[in-house]
Amino acid sequence: MLNNLKRNILFFSCFVCSTLGFSQTTITGTVSERSSRGQLNALTGANVFLLNTFEGVSTDESGNFSIPVKSSLPVQLVVSFVGYLNDTLEIIDTGVPLKIILENSVDMDEVQIQGRRSTTEISTIKPINVENVGTGELMKAACCNLSESFETNPSVNVSYSDAVSGAKEIQMLGLSGIYSQIMTENIPNLKGLAAPYGLAFIPGPWMESIQITKGSGSVANGFESTTGQINIEFLKPHKADPTYLNLYAGSMGRFELNAHQKINVSKKVNGLLFIHGETIDNENDRQNDGFRDVPRTRAASLYNRWYFNNGRNIEGQIGVRALYDSRLGGQFGFDDEKEPDSQEKYGVKIINKRLEVYTKTGLLFPEKPWKSMGLITQGAFHDLNSLFGLNTFEGRQDNVYASVILMSIIGSTDHKYKTGIDFRYDKFNQQYNNLEIPKEEIVPGAYIEYTYNWNEKFGAVAGVRADHHQDYDWNIIPRIHMKYNFTPEFIIRASAGKSFRTPNVISDNLFVLASSRNLLVMEELKPEEAWNFGMNATKRFRLDYREGSISVDYYVTNFDNQLIADRYSSNDNILLYNLNGESFANSFQIAVNYELIKRLDIRMAWKIDDVKVTYSDKLERKPLVPEHRGLLNVAYATKKDKWMFDLTILYEGDKQLAVSRNTLYNDSQVSDNISPDFVTLNAQVTYTINSWQVYLGAENLADFTQKNVILGANDPFGKDFDATNTWGPIIGRNIYLGLRLTINNKKKDKI
Repeated sequence: MLNNLKRNILFFSCFVCSTLGFSQTTITGTVSERSSRGQLNALTGANVFLLNTFEGVSTDESGNFSIPVKSSLPVQLVVSFVGYLNDTLEIIDTGVPLKIILENSVDMDEVQIQGRRSTTEISTIKPINVENVGTGELMKAACCNLSESFETNPSVNVSYSDAVSGAKEIQMLGLSGIYSQIMTENIPNLKGLAAPYGLAFIPGPWMESIQITKGSGSVANGFESTTGQINIEFLKPHKADPTYLNLYAGSMGRFELNAHQKINVSKKVNGLLFIHGETIDNENDRQNDGFRDVPRTRAASLYNRWYFNNGRNIEGQIGVRALYDSRLGGQFGFDDEKEPDSQEKYGVKIINKRLEVYTKTGLLFPEKPWKSMGLITQGAFHDLNSLFGLNTFEGRQDNVYASVILMSIIGSTDHKYKTGIDFRYDKFNQQYNNLEIPKEEIVPGAYIEYTYNWNEKFGAVAGVRADHHQDYDWNIIPRIHMKYNFTPEFIIRASAGKSFRTPNVISDNLFVLASSRNLLVMEELKPEEAWNFGMNATKRFRLDYREGSISVDYYVTNFDNQLIADRYSSNDNILLYNLNGESFANSFQIAVNYELIKRLDIRMAWKIDDVKVTYSDKLERKPLVPEHRGLLNVAYATKKDKWMFDLTILYEGDKQLAVSRNTLYNDSQVSDNISPDFVTLNAQVTYTINSWQVYLGAENLADFTQKNVILGANDPFGKDFDATNTWGPIIGRNIYLGLRLTINNKKKDKI
């Protein structure tokens, strides 16, 4: 009986191993082509795949390939290469290496290939739900900075945080941008004191792409992401055009200059210098309330980055970025040289100064291409000085970040792992009016993330990290993402994960200083902790010979604890306390992309956000979050993108306003403290001639505005003053004109 048991265990073990793919046959061979003289030449990069499966490889420099077979024989092997006839073979035996010779499909001296790539792509391969916004999408609008780059994106809402500072905030999955982790090339960035105005710190022309991750994201990037991650990729020194210039002028008095210049030291060392300058001289007062519609702005930033590669096993980057941003708003006649309490005018003055230095070094293993090591370091120093009437907030934040990463495989590339340690240090010196608010955080952490792939159909990314906070001890963050491909064009994903963040009481709520209400902390505040669960289904399709896609998302965020900024319970104060009850955000979105006719692309999306929070024991709708949001983008381009036309129609549903329960918002557009729904239109036309592009556009083309954006504007130091309920556009139609110049010395590829 014992022997039978041993045999059964042995049989079961063999069965499991074979099921997991550790015992499988392999097809090997060589792909080549026959020259006019009859010689055989190896074809590098030929595609070799099994028919009706996800298994495929490319030939190496010698034309060799090796492809595993996880199903029973016989199988159909397909070999293809551009310019050659496809070859399909039936494989009944894997014992002998194959010698495959492809024949030319047609003799040709030169071929020009013209293709169209979607400007926004949702992967149907990765387990993590990532939306990639490319340069083409960013150029559909003026895209002067990061906040304006989401104009045609349904996943991210952008709105003004108040009516006097000009600051914009984002919402993702129904929650404020502080719950979305902002990264620059996978380095956590723009948090703390940089968060209120950070979206304006990154010029649009500097960006190569944006990756929007819905859900909790990867543990490798930290513990703070609740609703998702937004990663900005800048133009690369070794890939960017040598010279670029972008000039912009808007009817609201905004002028911008963006430029970059490539610096080639050698084939192994390349640099790129970015320059940004911006001025806004706006004297408009369409509200007739005595306040500037847009603050007067002076901003400048420089960014110098370098890339090096020794050609063998080491590559790296180093960069320095500095900026200065000054805003002066409030009532006309306010003198920022005088003390605020010595004059009758209400003024807003905000100055941001920031310096960032970072390095990225990678160690590669050419003989083991799946293995690599990396070291990332960053130091950021931020000064924020702000004045809202008689309210002042001044702060200095010093931030240090370091991370060591190792990536490799376990047995085969179906089993990958990423592990590392990181360190975060933040020191805050802050003063709100006469109250000192010091804060220091020292958080070392470690993580491991495992990626599993089965037959290209099922994939999973599971990770866990442990971080030690000097005030809150250890915190464990688990996250998992899974996907299943029913076909190469149809994928379903699921994810779950936890997040942890320590709130910054003032900078997280800086906009509320533009009101007469005081911030009142009711108890000792605890860290915020939340769970996010989500599902996504994406289907690519071909209809009438043109491609399209449909994507459906549903995400749920539940808070275990949250900093509540209660604007409902008091007429005179904004109460700050820990969550005592429920707080959740349910977000549903459906988006369709399709090439309706040749070169005419449409994008349609509809989003529903159900966001509720317990305020003083009463579960209520979170203020200033639309329950419904719709988007329609129509883009047309003539051949070779000579002319490009873009139209975006955005619908925003009603919003609950942030006023106390026994107060009615004094505005004819508002009913029972609920704002109306509205539609805005944006349009742009671009003309390309050689290296030049001229673009003309209009924002808020229908000229719809919120009529009464500042309550109590006639008495800004009185108890009824409030400039924080911005439910709609606060400026009218903006006509802009721009010019782009690209100098590219690269030669066109020929086949």
